[in-house]
Amino acid sequence: MVMTVGNQVYVFFSCVLGGMLVAFIYDVFRVGRKAIKSGNLIICLEDFTYWIIAAFVLFGIVYYSNDGEIRGYVFIGVIQGIVIYALLLSRIVMKVFLFIIGVIYKIIITLFSFLLIPFKIVYKIIRVPARIISGIFAKGGRKIKRIGKVRLEKLKILKIILKNIRKKI
Repeated sequence: MVMTVGNQVYVFFSCVLGGMLVAFIYDVFRVGRKAIKSGNLIICLEDFTYWIIAAFVLFGIVYYSNDGEIRGYVFIGVIQGIVIYALLLSRIVMKVFLFIIGVIYKIIITLFSFLLIPFKIVYKIIRVPARIISGIFAKGGRKIKRIGKVRLEKLKILKIILKNIRKKI
């Protein structure tokens, strides 16, 4: 393919946009990390996933804009796109995403608390009788335990008596 200056400019700007897209995807992963705390294994998997996605995106952009030919200005365009995105848009995107996640979280918590209202009412109604019944069972359990201890003591005494009788025989 014959590369004209117009073609090269098109490829360069495509790579700049590709770099901006890769940086945006990285911000999406950053938002996920800030919203959900995770362990080192999950972070490693996220990083691996990010690099696979970034490789596919950049390969696709180079393939469609330049038929897969890699030139120096392709790297310069990608790096420039990442830098432009980081300087101009990254903070705004992060704040917007975190705000949206915060709003969604508050909505879910509010809905969940409304759904729990009937259960809270039933709990308040049942709480007093349940305590009374629980106290009755606890008293009964203590009586059974006391009776069991007395019977166990009687069995121990009976065992000693039988042991003494066997010795005499």
